[in-house]
Amino acid sequence: MADSTLSTRSIEQALRSEIGLDGQDVIAHVDVNSIGPISGGAEALLAAILSAAGTVVMPAFTYQTQVIPQVGPPNNAMDYGGADERNARAEIFRPDLAVHPDMGALAELLRSDHDTIRSTHPILSFCAQGANAKKVLASQTRENPLGPVAWLDAHDGIVLMMGLDHRHNVSLHLAEQRAGREGFTRWALTLDDIEELHHIPGHRDGFNAIWGDLMQFGAVTQIGMARCEVIQIKPMLAFAEQQIRQYPNFLLCDKPACHYCGARRV
Repeated sequence: MADSTLSTRSIEQALRSEIGLDGQDVIAHVDVNSIGPISGGAEALLAAILSAAGTVVMPAFTYQTQVIPQVGPPNNAMDYGGADERNARAEIFRPDLAVHPDMGALAELLRSDHDTIRSTHPILSFCAQGANAKKVLASQTRENPLGPVAWLDAHDGIVLMMGLDHRHNVSLHLAEQRAGREGFTRWALTLDDIEELHHIPGHRDGFNAIWGDLMQFGAVTQIGMARCEVIQIKPMLAFAEQQIRQYPNFLLCDKPACHYCGARRV
């Protein structure tokens, strides 16, 4: 029986030959556990992605820094007040703060690598490694948290999904923003203060509605046990923006309990 354990080399070869990842700058979303046995574990997987791609970007979001004020703007998908216990558990943002577990173990592994740099948004930071890492991250400001996605869009970047569906595809938030879907206001602990942050996107639970349409903008293969996909960012965003303009509730979920999507539903 053949050994089914993957290696850095076999993963890199699959990324290059089967889905055409060959030096492009990428924003990557990866579920390590979905892929199966890897010789060298998560470190070997990250090495394969870094070798096949150009600059590798991952969300390094820190939702754990958020606090809830007593009062705030309306239609903001937030119940104000009564959050003293939650606020007491909030963590102060600092450059070495671990990414939120929702971002996945590989994002934290990339963040903690000594060759990686990280942006400083207290909730929506990104980390990056590669020749264009500084340029990608410099595009983010407090008022433009999705700047790194816009940079990748302008420079023919791609989305890499490994073992995850499009509920993890944060780049689609930029299509929402460009189509005029309003973001939210949130508050985060920093070393100096509680910082008010604007243009925070909503939930991604409805993003799988675009899954089939995106097949035309990339390539799909199976690596180990995981479905792996690359999608060109530029046509993806243009298509999603057009769909949202035509169908204003496109990509919003239909869960009655989702305050985010309910606050933006037309």
